[in-house]
Amino acid sequence: MKHSRQITTLRAAAVISSTIIGVGILSFPRHMAVAGGSSAPLVAFSGVIISFLSFWVLATLCRRFPKESLFVFSRRLVGRQLGGFFNLLILLVFIVLTGLSARQFGDVATTVLFKKTPVEATIFLMLLICQLSSRRNLIKFSYIHFFYLPLIIGSVLVTILISMKNVDLLNLQPVLTVPTATFWNGAREASYLFQSYFVITLLIPFMQKPKQAVHAGALAIFVSGAVYLLIVIASVGLFGAEETKLLIYPTLETARSAAVGEGFLERLDALFIVIWVISVYTTIYTNYYIAACLLQNLFAFEDQRMTSSLLLPVLFIIAMLPANVFQTYSWSLLLGKASMLLIMGYPLLLWAVYLLRRYRKKGSA
Repeated sequence: MKHSRQITTLRAAAVISSTIIGVGILSFPRHMAVAGGSSAPLVAFSGVIISFLSFWVLATLCRRFPKESLFVFSRRLVGRQLGGFFNLLILLVFIVLTGLSARQFGDVATTVLFKKTPVEATIFLMLLICQLSSRRNLIKFSYIHFFYLPLIIGSVLVTILISMKNVDLLNLQPVLTVPTATFWNGAREASYLFQSYFVITLLIPFMQKPKQAVHAGALAIFVSGAVYLLIVIASVGLFGAEETKLLIYPTLETARSAAVGEGFLERLDALFIVIWVISVYTTIYTNYYIAACLLQNLFAFEDQRMTSSLLLPVLFIIAMLPANVFQTYSWSLLLGKASMLLIMGYPLLLWAVYLLRRYRKKGSA
């Protein structure tokens, strides 16, 4: 199967980065403060490193097969049945991830933006927009992310950097503490936000330079990681670790504290929440697209347009299953643990099979 290689390395990085910056950005500093106190930035940085190492294993494997996606070459490595089984598990992960992300968006939107709008309506409209967008091919998919990324990063950075003038450096001390189990649990939770880098498995067959997939992912992870790190520094530095733990959405409160001049720009939180909605869309869109492509591969459909429509009611049902925001968060943590084992463990298994086959070929030559 011949692919039109139109996706540049920079555009691939844009897809990964805009996917990573998503629904969790509002509450992220609170989780990091709970895990590390004043060392919250170090917890976030450790999560970024964990994510990059996991991505490196996946991307270096996939670029060995630059003409095929992971869902195709994995069946050739471990067998059709076993490969199909793991592909099914990954499909289930992204179906549940998309549903829970939509529910998190709905909970925040009805709390902050649309207080009189039923959460069902907010969730369904977001999923419907993602479903319609998922009917596009992968090239157009990458252009959508490339278009929105500067808007997302630029607006977030401007808001955070303006709020930095109110940061008290004493709130960030001591920076270094002895890593505890809570510290590493927080770092692992931070890495959950980066797991959508899995989209690189779809992008590599369409990249102009598939050998640069690792460079694209490294750029994306460290750019988005820097955004998350700055948000944690601004929130903890502004409110202190203990107060940050008590705030539901510390990032939003940080944006509210940002102002330019005397009465010139005093409601940057309004701009920030609009950009947040766009960032949530790009994240849910990617997860939806991955699920649609996996389902298309599973049933051997021609493209993902049919499967994207089939997924819509399923995702809406999953989004409505949690009883409240606390259950949504607990389910997201369980899913994060399961997906981390799968997304890290499966590529390692494929690497082992690949290296074993290469060794056997060399031995028989």
